[in-house]
Amino acid sequence: MSIPLMASHLQGSALASAWLLMVYAISLQSMVIRRVRANDREAAVAWWLGGALVVGTGIWAGSFLGLVALKVPIKIGYVRDVVMASWLPAVVVSAMALWLQTHVMASLKLRIMGALLVAMGLCMLLFVNASSIMIQPGLTWDGGTLSGAVLILLLGCGVGSRLMRDDLAREPHQARHLGVAVLVGSIVWAGMTLQVSSIGVKLNAVCLSADQLSGDNLQLLLTVAVLILMVMTHMGTIQDARALAKTQALSESLKEAQEALEEASQRDAVTGLANRLGFEQQLRSVIDAPRETALHLCVLRLNIDGFHAFAATYGHTLGDKLIHTLSLRLQGMVREGDVLARSDTDEFLLACRGAPDERTMAVLAQRLQDAIHVPCLIQDQDIVVSSSIGIARYPDSASAEQLITHSNDAMLTARRAGGGVYCIYERGMDRASAAQVEMQRDLRHAVARHELQLYFQPKLRATTGELAGVEALLRWHHPKRGMVSPAEFIPVAERFGLIGELGLWVLDEACRHVRLWHEAGLDIPVAVNVSVHQLRQPDLEQRVREALKRHRVPARMLIMEITESVAMEDIEASMRVFDMLDQIGVRLSIDDFGTGYSSLSYLRRLPARQLKIDRSFVRDLDSSLDAQAIVEAVVRLAHALGLKVVAEGVETQDQADILAQLHCDELQGFLFARPMAEHTLLNWLQQRGKPVPPTQVRVEQELGVNLAQSRDHGDDDDILTAWSDLEASTP
Repeated sequence: MSIPLMASHLQGSALASAWLLMVYAISLQSMVIRRVRANDREAAVAWWLGGALVVGTGIWAGSFLGLVALKVPIKIGYVRDVVMASWLPAVVVSAMALWLQTHVMASLKLRIMGALLVAMGLCMLLFVNASSIMIQPGLTWDGGTLSGAVLILLLGCGVGSRLMRDDLAREPHQARHLGVAVLVGSIVWAGMTLQVSSIGVKLNAVCLSADQLSGDNLQLLLTVAVLILMVMTHMGTIQDARALAKTQALSESLKEAQEALEEASQRDAVTGLANRLGFEQQLRSVIDAPRETALHLCVLRLNIDGFHAFAATYGHTLGDKLIHTLSLRLQGMVREGDVLARSDTDEFLLACRGAPDERTMAVLAQRLQDAIHVPCLIQDQDIVVSSSIGIARYPDSASAEQLITHSNDAMLTARRAGGGVYCIYERGMDRASAAQVEMQRDLRHAVARHELQLYFQPKLRATTGELAGVEALLRWHHPKRGMVSPAEFIPVAERFGLIGELGLWVLDEACRHVRLWHEAGLDIPVAVNVSVHQLRQPDLEQRVREALKRHRVPARMLIMEITESVAMEDIEASMRVFDMLDQIGVRLSIDDFGTGYSSLSYLRRLPARQLKIDRSFVRDLDSSLDAQAIVEAVVRLAHALGLKVVAEGVETQDQADILAQLHCDELQGFLFARPMAEHTLLNWLQQRGKPVPPTQVRVEQELGVNLAQSRDHGDDDDILTAWSDLEASTP
């Protein structure tokens, strides 16, 4: 007969001590896991090993005190060596549990296997402790109760793993942490207590180890000793958390200080913009980004002309205020994603994306120059400055260093040209550009020195041979070079940003000649070429209106020719400009038609009045049937769209006859006349039987004044006065 262990057969104080140690051990386990996760590798290993020892000791003591709570009618004792040996499995089980919880990325399968092993380890721990009681006959175990105990331990380990995992995933919270520890510890304690309850002792049993470790004194000693150990570990976790928090705070403070110093080292004190170092770093990040990010990237270097002399004259304080004002103005112009910096005392750097070609970069540079040239009000003084801008583009300049260096080379070239212009970097610019710089310097003063002149090439009606109009062509009479070819100076003007100024001069001069001819009795429409730079100027419409109004010219007398390739490059922008010019009443012509890639749908929508067939097709008319077919198709297409057709480059009578047969409207070329000065044009008209009013002849004969020469000397008013006087004296 055996005596089963019931609740009344368990010593209450021992069970309470076992519960306390078990809950504390589970609580301490969570604290240790946080320390393992928070520290570096070496400290984490130390906390893992130390935590396994302390938590394992607490679990071992709780398990042993549960066995001590067992009350039987005979005196029992525990074999010391066996009790001490049971400590090792408890430590191993704790180490395993800690290892699983510190690995956040552990798989579900691994966590389940770990929970099973920990539960089995806790069961084995009580069996080992129970084997320290040497009794004859041996202890008996109730199978049903033991099975229930195992299930409770499995539940405790599984639930505990999940709850502790969720708790550790959040910020530390004392109430939540304590609740998890009490719940999990209580479940494990209940399972181990139920396991002790399954032990039975026979009535005639004799304890052979009664003279060894006694439970009477062991309970208090073990509880106090293990509690002290766990409290010390608990305090260690708190101190480690505080020390680590201080270290992290110091580290973050140091990092913030370093970032502040680094930020300060990359900022300009006057403007608050990035300095040269900061600009280089941001530029490298743009270049190192995916290719789409760095696509169409360019760097502009803006030098404030004469700033050093200004600062030396008026003081550096006033100079700093001027730079600050200009920086605010530039910041208002840059877009999101662009990088603006002050690289030197008198220089700004701008990294700009979305500039696919030189034309776009030229427009951007012109806007920046216009913004800088606006007067700055500094201490009740209007200060006007100009800038020299150098432009380099990616990937022609393949690195941040090259972009900055090449933009500097281009800027120096612009400065050598006299300042106030922009220059786009070209390979070899840093070695040989003196000739172009010199030509650009002379070209800048050509207007003021009255060296520019308009030549005119007639356009004749194909059917009657009458004058239909003229095309205005720019010529440059250099005092030393002589007549400079447009093929030489136009590319220089485009490169240094002067083409817009020249285009406006041509527009104004063309309108002036139309007015003078009209007052002399000649109504001759004039066609002028519009460059892509003018087409992209936002104030083109206003400029055209002002020129027409200033010279009192009907808009129908002005024809603006735009090459097909330019018009189709950005069709939407071209259509907006065409619509604005059409509203003014200006006639529009598509030049060099056939050399671009026109879409018929766009061509139909453009408010053009003329198409000019490119000379390459006209040249082969008398020798190529293909050329004839192309010209015939263009003429039919244009007429179907309500457009007139002008053929340029007509050099032979056969070409003229074929074009007339193909119903071309107007002809232009060396067969009829080369481009000529105004007085030569008037003589040419007289030779062809065109009646030129006497006033016109008398101005030339009696005054001996060439209209172009008079214009060059700035005496427009004198010419108009001469017209009035001669008209009054003419019968």
